[in-house]
Amino acid sequence: MSTARRLGWLLVALPVAASGCFDDPLSAPDAALDAPIAPSDRPAPLDRPDAAIAPSDRPDAPDVTDVTTADLPEVGADLGPRCATSAECADGRLCGPDGRCAPCVPSDDRCPAAQHCDPSTLGCVPGCRSDEGCMAAPRADGGAAPARCDVTRHVCLDCDVDDDCPARSVCRMGQCMVGCNERRGCAPGEVCCTGSCVDVQADIANCGACERRCSVSNGVPACTAGVCGLEACTAGFADCNRSLADGCESDLQGDPARCGACDVSCPTPPGAGSVACGAGRCGYTCAAGMADCDGDSRNGCERAVSSDPGNCGRCGNACPARAGASVPRCTAGVCGYVCNLGRGDCDGDTGNGCEADVRTDLSHCGRCGAACVAPANATATCAAGRCGYACNAGYGDCDGDAANGCEVDLRTSTAHCGRCGGACMVSGGTPACVDGLCAIATCGGSFANCDGLSSNGCETDTRSSATHCGMCGRACPAAPHATAICVASACATRCSLSYGDCDGLSSNGCETDTRSSVAHCGRCGAACVTPGGTPGCSAGACVVAGCDTGRGNCDGVAANGCETDFATSPSHCGACGAVGAELCDGRDNSCDGLVDNGCPTAIGGLAGFDYTSPEYGTGTTISTDASCAAGQVVRGIFGRVNGSFVTQLNVICGTPQISENRTSTPYRYAATVTGSTDVGTVGTAVGTVFRYVCPGDSVVTRIRGRASPYLYQFMLDCSTLSVTGNPGSLRVTAAPAATSPAWGSANGGTFDYPCPSNASGSASVLRGLYGRSRRILTSIYTMSVGARCSVPSITVR
Repeated sequence: MSTARRLGWLLVALPVAASGCFDDPLSAPDAALDAPIAPSDRPAPLDRPDAAIAPSDRPDAPDVTDVTTADLPEVGADLGPRCATSAECADGRLCGPDGRCAPCVPSDDRCPAAQHCDPSTLGCVPGCRSDEGCMAAPRADGGAAPARCDVTRHVCLDCDVDDDCPARSVCRMGQCMVGCNERRGCAPGEVCCTGSCVDVQADIANCGACERRCSVSNGVPACTAGVCGLEACTAGFADCNRSLADGCESDLQGDPARCGACDVSCPTPPGAGSVACGAGRCGYTCAAGMADCDGDSRNGCERAVSSDPGNCGRCGNACPARAGASVPRCTAGVCGYVCNLGRGDCDGDTGNGCEADVRTDLSHCGRCGAACVAPANATATCAAGRCGYACNAGYGDCDGDAANGCEVDLRTSTAHCGRCGGACMVSGGTPACVDGLCAIATCGGSFANCDGLSSNGCETDTRSSATHCGMCGRACPAAPHATAICVASACATRCSLSYGDCDGLSSNGCETDTRSSVAHCGRCGAACVTPGGTPGCSAGACVVAGCDTGRGNCDGVAANGCETDFATSPSHCGACGAVGAELCDGRDNSCDGLVDNGCPTAIGGLAGFDYTSPEYGTGTTISTDASCAAGQVVRGIFGRVNGSFVTQLNVICGTPQISENRTSTPYRYAATVTGSTDVGTVGTAVGTVFRYVCPGDSVVTRIRGRASPYLYQFMLDCSTLSVTGNPGSLRVTAAPAATSPAWGSANGGTFDYPCPSNASGSASVLRGLYGRSRRILTSIYTMSVGARCSVPSITVR
């Protein structure tokens, strides 16, 4: 803690003019860092942009080493003396962020150029912190390229930006490589494409523009004057449509449309399935089921061997006639015959033809060998060539599966009672089917048929029915703020919304409103507690109903109650959200534990001059000066008058002090003036003596008079000084107190100079006079005068 803080005083200095000097040598600009880097200092380009970087080409970092755990301070070791500022540390150490003296701190890194401050150890470790810590790397031309420091990783690089590299090279990942970009151009006639310089007039990969690649299907592309073209077609291919878009699109060795040449198309003869081109010559293949039986290529494949009875399956194979059958047929190249409609050759004897009537024959129903079999509970049938069956009386085929026939007894099946699909359903019980009619067999568990209807089954659950609780006809009684319910066959109540049965008595029902009950807020047993205040319950949530005197619920959270003490919280001083402003009244108005901090204790700062008036009168070579000592102000004037002008002018000085008036609040502060010192013996003692002291504790704040060419007349105004405003915005104000007599005569032009106030509104006071004198005969007379004013500063607690 600083001395000023230990004493509990704070000096508030008034604005002063900046000196413009560098007190700290580290704040001065470093000319070496700002100097431009000459092109000769940059690294030479690599042979090509994708060249690998050899270890010898990488920048040296001779001082970079790994920091081992042995370099770190041990846990519990002495980390250095405690400190508040670096001024409290010895041996050039600095005050670290942990409040201990350390060799260095990252925010004010003063390590050697090739080292940096490690934030984890607060010690200087190898690794650059600026370009100054990097050594120049040698270049191929014998020069040296300036290395750059990567301040994030603390390593040296060849380059930072492209301008660090030679022409026709760029900076990539800290290395200079041959290449180009929007800032590093190419030679005349070349264009920068994806980081490389190319001739877009002839480069098939960048023809006419970057990344416009020329390609030709089945051929060799070309780039001429920036336009893609065709150099040549691959052997056996041709560009028949003269279009570069599809290249050499025609296969002259296998395309029937361009067989051997672009203008040769293979013809398709009758009956041919397809034409072909082989080795540039035309040919054809007969379609399936067709054949060239006469060997004449002009009529093509003239015979349909798939259906021609005279050439069935092959040329010359004629089908013979069969007894008892229709005209011979050739089907799919095989000879045969077709039976008449509804007949079949079921015994395989060609002699009796199609002997079976497959429309009604139970042994050959629909086709030969398809015998009809009667399933269970049914009789077999054959109609229109399809087997069927008819169910016996009282049975039904409900699953549509002929394999199990008429599988259902419709007289007793509860799933198919009286008809297929006529299922018997009994809610809460077991159904029955009697002579094809549905009925209730039994009710299950707690269910019962309390309404006596079989159509809705066992409709009542006596475990949960409030009108039939435990048995049919037993109704549950109602209760206040509740609904009667039946739970596990016993009567109970269900509380209405926002009510609870918190006393466990059934006689009064749900007696508690949990929306407003402090003891049961939101639910039974949830009591509201408000530290420092009174609890409340609103809409089922705990709230703060009121706070004790001097406390407040400033965070709006009900759980921590009235958490704020208005007497000790600077952000809630006296009330929530109120930030207290300190007043000079003997109390802690800002709730920071300090009384009257920032209130004035003294007036000072009167060591120089803040304002200087013009010089009034005609000066000569003899300069004069009558100024009060540091810490004093002008409280009066004395001198001599000879006839019509002032011959001698000097000042009376006093020391201002603060006077505190506690008769009202906030306290009032005025300046008192002690002491009376005559300053100045300018000129020869000629003429009548005059002397004037400002009344009471007032001081001089204004000069007036007449001058030119002599100082004909002089007078002054006195003001009392007060300190006004609140802590943090204090200023010195001046109030008119008195005007002196006028010494001299009413000759010459008038002058008037009041000491001005500064930008903060603090008044300035007269601290001295200056001017020049002239020798007339044997006497020296005052010829001109000017004022020097200063703004007092205020020392506060």
